[in-house]
Amino acid sequence: MYHPVGAQEKDVSTRLIKPTLPSINIDNVLYLAHNWNPSWEVDASIAIFDEGIAQYLLADAESHTKFFAALILGKPSLRCHLVKDEPRDVLDEDTGNMFTIVCGEGSELAPADAKKVEYLKDVLSRRGYRFVN
Repeated sequence: MYHPVGAQEKDVSTRLIKPTLPSINIDNVLYLAHNWNPSWEVDASIAIFDEGIAQYLLADAESHTKFFAALILGKPSLRCHLVKDEPRDVLDEDTGNMFTIVCGEGSELAPADAKKVEYLKDVLSRRGYRFVN
């Protein structure tokens, strides 16, 4: 794959990527999981900040959504682009690494989608995160 000179891209294990936002919009995550575009694994559309300690902070909401969908799908790594400004780690600083699952009003998950959400929660729980709901 061609990378222009000075491009700040990196293949990163999903195990080393750390969320920074405390809410997970499960409707958006499931939509991306159902409509996954394989190019997202290599197009560097996920923005991360390199902390320099083998850990990468997700930098924006869209990157979080794609990351959570990738976890549901069991993707081992993603090509990401590096950002210069460190995002504020709201998840750690304000909520003590506790996520809130957000879904549409009155929406009920299909059994297969509920399993995917439980799988995502299990993966994140094993990494030390907790859930309000």
